Amino acid sequence: MTNGKLYTISNTHQHEVRIKRSVFIGTIAPAHTKEEAEAFIQQIRRTFHDATHNCYAYRIDPSTFRYSDDGEPSGTAGRPILTILEKFQLVRAVLVVTRYFGGIKLGTGGLSRAYARCAEETVRGASVQPVVFFQQLRFRCDYPFIRQLHHLLHQFGGHLVEADYREDVEVTVEIPQEQLEAFRGELSARAGGKIAFQEVGG
Repeated sequence: MTNGKLYTISNTHQHEVRIKRSVFIGTIAPAHTKEEAEAFIQQIRRTFHDATHNCYAYRIDPSTFRYSDDGEPSGTAGRPILTILEKFQLVRAVLVVTRYFGGIKLGTGGLSRAYARCAEETVRGASVQPVVFFQQLRFRCDYPFIRQLHHLLHQFGGHLVEADYREDVEVTVEIPQEQLEAFRGELSARAGGKIAFQEVGG
């Protein structure tokens, strides 16, 4: 995935790897905020409370991320997990790799490879989908146009945020950024030019 797009996952997925008697369990989940990611990490720690380590990385967006070696030698666990998230251009995602030590030391290089392998195989088994970025659009229209508006929102993958019914209707919608200009054009055409657009933060 090197097309510049960002991706996320749609549901929680778990994968297990055994390397020289150690068991590595990767668990990846969606996380739209740092708080969601931290809560998921705590959940995994409770689930695998008897594990030797629960190492993790999460990436909310390209500039918002965190990782932890959770007691493994510095740089051998958290960073390799984060590198896998970056490799697959994943955001809004948290990945925990749990380790049960099997009695055979892997060395720093072996540890890094083990955590990276478990992380990558976990990601490859998950349901990955493109991240859709939405842009808000605000406008006024006539009451009779609302039915057509709902049809257009469905057609362009958008949704209604707010509608204020006064003499006419003040509407705020969210549209996928890639569809915004096409939606505006179709909206104006369907309404016969009777659309008054307003500035709004996106």
